[in-house]
Amino acid sequence: MATNAREPSIILIVDDDPSTLLLSAKPLEEAGYTVLTAPGSSEALRIHAEHPHPVNLVIADIFLPPPGFQLSVDSNPYPRVNGLEMIERLLEEKRAIRVILMSGSAGADLLSRGLIRDGLPFLRKPFTTEALLALVGQVLAGPPASADPKKSAPSGNSEIEWFD
Repeated sequence: MATNAREPSIILIVDDDPSTLLLSAKPLEEAGYTVLTAPGSSEALRIHAEHPHPVNLVIADIFLPPPGFQLSVDSNPYPRVNGLEMIERLLEEKRAIRVILMSGSAGADLLSRGLIRDGLPFLRKPFTTEALLALVGQVLAGPPASADPKKSAPSGNSEIEWFD
């Protein structure tokens, strides 16, 4: 069940793969969370800005659809950017959010390429429902992400990687 007894935690899942959105959203909804989905960073940034209640957790794929025609990334409030840059934009707003990054690529490879950030939890696809629910519960129980993340405890689950 969600961490707040009064109202469920709100989770925003961002992935361009409809099956990943469905396979992630369904078990989270069944566990009592309110789930919002977005197929890309532009839609996710818009949902996060316009949703009437604060989003507690963002689960984002690293590789999101590339930009088509769009205004400059600097002047556009809802640009198409990769998952990490989208998260960085959300954290710049100084809102208390928690973050999980995900990808089918190995976490160590993404870290070496600068596509994930130290201290943020990473879930490698494909993942099990159990791994997803366990990591979501763990992240929601922990502190929000920040521009200067604190050291996180590693998980014993091989599907979940923490980078410190």
